[in-house]
Amino acid sequence: MPTKTPLRQLIALLALALGIVALSVVSTLYVLDVPVGDFAGKVGRSLGLRYHHATMTDAQLNCEKKLNTSFKDRISVMHMDSYSSRLSADGELYKIFLEADVYPDSSRVGKPREIFVSCFVFASSGKIERFQYAGDGEPVRGVEGEGTNAFGL
Repeated sequence: MPTKTPLRQLIALLALALGIVALSVVSTLYVLDVPVGDFAGKVGRSLGLRYHHATMTDAQLNCEKKLNTSFKDRISVMHMDSYSSRLSADGELYKIFLEADVYPDSSRVGKPREIFVSCFVFASSGKIERFQYAGDGEPVRGVEGEGTNAFGL
């Protein structure tokens, strides 16, 4: 008749298995040159806490959200200029260019005017660095209340 495995042996076997898995994870991170602290941060960011590197889509969505909040209920059409929008040469900024037709006021009466938006987004954090817009033949300006000039200062 077989005897039961002692509880100590089961706990030791479980600890050994967990140690092997942990060693495997740490060695994989070491080979891929990812510091363990960064790995924990990346896991947290993937859960929505903060992310390390924004994508072009993240940048576009942030700029569209800023445009929508800036011109509440006044936008009839909005799209991204996919030929001009790009990641900067140094890889630090996404340069997003949007075009939108905006009504004069929130009643959406009258002819909408076309505006052109330049929106620069940090690739590392996804935060907007600069947001400016101008209509055809108008000077470049920031959103009302933002206090920026043509140079973003």
